[in-house]
Amino acid sequence: MTANFYRYARFVARRERVASLVWIAALTLSFAGIAAMYPGLFPTKESLLSLTATLNTPAMVAMMGPVYGLERINPAIAMSQECLQWFAIAMAVMNIFFVNRHTRVDEELGRHEMLASLPVGRLTGSAAVITAAFVLDVAISLLSAIGIIILKTEGVTATGALVYTFSIGMQGFVFAAITLLAAQLFSTARGCIGSSFALLGLSYVMRASGDMSGNVLSAISPMGLGLKVEAFYTNAFWPIAALLAEGVVITLVALVVNTRRDVGAGIFAARKGKQNASRFLQSPFGFAWRLSCGSFIAWAVAFLVLGAMYGTVIGELDSFVKGNDMIRQMIESQGATASLAEAFLPMLCGIMAMLAAIPVIGAITRLRIEEKRGRMEQIYARAVSRAAMFASFATIAVVEAAVFTLLSTVGLYATSQSTGLLSLKTLAGAAFVYLPAILTLAGVAAVLVGLLPKLISLTWALVCYAFLMMYFGRLFDVPQWAVRISPFGNVPQLPVQEFRAAPLVALCVIAFALTVAGYFAGYRRRDIAA
Repeated sequence: MTANFYRYARFVARRERVASLVWIAALTLSFAGIAAMYPGLFPTKESLLSLTATLNTPAMVAMMGPVYGLERINPAIAMSQECLQWFAIAMAVMNIFFVNRHTRVDEELGRHEMLASLPVGRLTGSAAVITAAFVLDVAISLLSAIGIIILKTEGVTATGALVYTFSIGMQGFVFAAITLLAAQLFSTARGCIGSSFALLGLSYVMRASGDMSGNVLSAISPMGLGLKVEAFYTNAFWPIAALLAEGVVITLVALVVNTRRDVGAGIFAARKGKQNASRFLQSPFGFAWRLSCGSFIAWAVAFLVLGAMYGTVIGELDSFVKGNDMIRQMIESQGATASLAEAFLPMLCGIMAMLAAIPVIGAITRLRIEEKRGRMEQIYARAVSRAAMFASFATIAVVEAAVFTLLSTVGLYATSQSTGLLSLKTLAGAAFVYLPAILTLAGVAAVLVGLLPKLISLTWALVCYAFLMMYFGRLFDVPQWAVRISPFGNVPQLPVQEFRAAPLVALCVIAFALTVAGYFAGYRRRDIAA
């Protein structure tokens, strides 16, 4: 039994040899890179105190967590207060995808049933997957701590670095366990990953509510519990132990539930549909919409809330920028002569646009996912046009890009209108100017789905590159050509810069050309099963 467990764990590790190494490299380098930046961004104690005063406002506490260590403030404490929450979210996302990929997705594709036919215990697969997730979390935490210690940033201690990174790692492990439990409860991969992300969002909201009002919700939330380590200050280990215990308990519950269900099924049976589908669902667009509607609604709510949260920052912008040298330098690098709110707006809308690109790309790549699951072959065996199917998924991507941009703008305006700093016209212009860049990324995804479907992950690499160029490119004087490689680097920064239609038209043409090429040069000709 033990030998089979190790073999299964090695099998998982072999399948993850590329994806997990990319996650390890990306997260550890991000930990070290950001730690190296802070002494230069906040060189004096006065600048650090100004930053913490900004972070201690209700809006910023809701976004990042409570402030601590004012009497001993240093770059390490400031880094922990600003970054721990966001790294924890990234770690949770990695764990959710990891566990879902090796549990519920494998069951949907029939892989788990094939493995279960071998001399493998019923719980071996789940135990091996959660163990692999735990090892991955520990590896990232340990390597990141070593990198931070080597940099010798002011205020960094070995204990503080370990507390900082392992708090993040154990939060990730908790969400790995939550996803494992969701894989037993729901009968589809969409239900599993959707419920896991819903709980991630709920954890963030509980943490924000608890920190703002000082109630117990913050301690109940895994994300709130992780912030209580107060890294580089009190360096409390008990929240890490509590998170580990929480993850273990949830894992044990998931394993017990696993013994009470059939392979391929979930505790919650899939809802039965109508006996006869409507005419709409019998069309290619209806099929594409049916697959996308759940995630569409979830992302729509998320962007409305995200815009509203960012809108609260507008009212406190003066103190926020005054206390954050990094944001101030990024705004000044634009050469802005407009008001502070208008100067801050392009970066804010750019970040929301890049986030909107994630579900838009997902809408295109869902066509490839359905291919891998063998469903498209069954559909194309009937009188169904490939062109209509390809165009349906592309249309949904375009609609999502427009709707998510609109909702983030509405949320931003709803919570910032009382300040009178920005008009709806200004907000809409600054947000929608990024729409061609989002569509260009969708075009890249379309051409890869059609021509090189195995390289579809390159699209996500382009999104990450765009984020780095927008957030840090101007701060570190990156050459202009490197910024313009990203579609977002060619967008006029409204309302700071003058509106220029030429680059936007060019991006739209490129997006359309890539999408058309993806179909005519690839998807129309290639074997679906290949």
